[in-house]
Amino acid sequence: MSTNIKLTPGKEQPNAPCPIVTRPITRPMTRRSALAFAGILPAALASSRLYAQAEPYPSREIHIICGFPPGSGADVWVRFFVEQIRPLVPQPIVVENKVGANGNIATEYVARARPDGYTLLSHSPTAIAANMFMFKNPSVDAGTKLVNVATMIEFAFYLTADSKRPWRNLQDLVAYVKDKGDKATFATTAAPGRLLGHLLNQVMGLKATEVQYRTAADALNDIASGQLDYALTDGVFSHAQARAGRLKIIGAGVKKRLANDPDVPTLIEQGAANVYAPGFFGVLAPSGTPQPVIEQINTWYVQAVATPAATAFIKRFGADPLTNPPDMAQKMFLDTIDEWGKLVKLSKIEPQG
Repeated sequence: MSTNIKLTPGKEQPNAPCPIVTRPITRPMTRRSALAFAGILPAALASSRLYAQAEPYPSREIHIICGFPPGSGADVWVRFFVEQIRPLVPQPIVVENKVGANGNIATEYVARARPDGYTLLSHSPTAIAANMFMFKNPSVDAGTKLVNVATMIEFAFYLTADSKRPWRNLQDLVAYVKDKGDKATFATTAAPGRLLGHLLNQVMGLKATEVQYRTAADALNDIASGQLDYALTDGVFSHAQARAGRLKIIGAGVKKRLANDPDVPTLIEQGAANVYAPGFFGVLAPSGTPQPVIEQINTWYVQAVATPAATAFIKRFGADPLTNPPDMAQKMFLDTIDEWGKLVKLSKIEPQG
């Protein structure tokens, strides 16, 4: 998720209040989920016993790691929610950007950190799940080395194009891209965009070539000049650029329209069956983090999502608020690993590295 815009949390005023959406997960537990829970539970119980004899949490500064550059879409969400929880946390909070390998550097850093609640990863668990299948040799097994302790938002990646293009919908764009054949190009910056672009190729019979960029803003000039035909970009960037008149949003890569983005049709609605990328944002800790610490972190973020400032901010970028207790947040993470495995296989993306 990428953008270079600067945002001031809490300033936006929505037209109407947005309710907190809690989405219980009702799918049966998969074999992967059962095995992961079985491995995590003994470590969690042991660490909880140790926690009872340890110092109160938190007793020193907390480091929250972001896997993408300052000013990117992910960084915007990380820093916004950090500002919302600061009044609730009795110790300093430091945000660190550890950039590289599509978020894998940050993921590995936190997975190998001490499981004490002082090093956390604020990231999309769905992107972490994607990287497990988009890279040949992931440095860590995130499904067993990390635990998702909280969720904040459900989001979409969007199919976007230069605002001067005549396309009104997905069918217009597909007709153009088919005529252009293998000379057509699209921009991506993160795993959800990569998945959507390749799924579109497979499902709609396109031959477009992916061009990867470090941030979506880096691709903006190439989109405007016509060197790129379209892009798959995060909600922060897509909505900001659409409001500025530079891009048009053609469709959302989700299963059904988001409550805060009701006017944007999904790609599935427009004839692209199964073209979606699961997307939610959360906070992850190293496996073995004591349960009381996990519950405290979850409480902070649940309270943060409920603030009026968060309601306005989330709505501004088309996302939906999403809160869950720790056990359901973790189940969402484990389930999305299985879901991403199936979607990556369908997209025929060649793993990198």
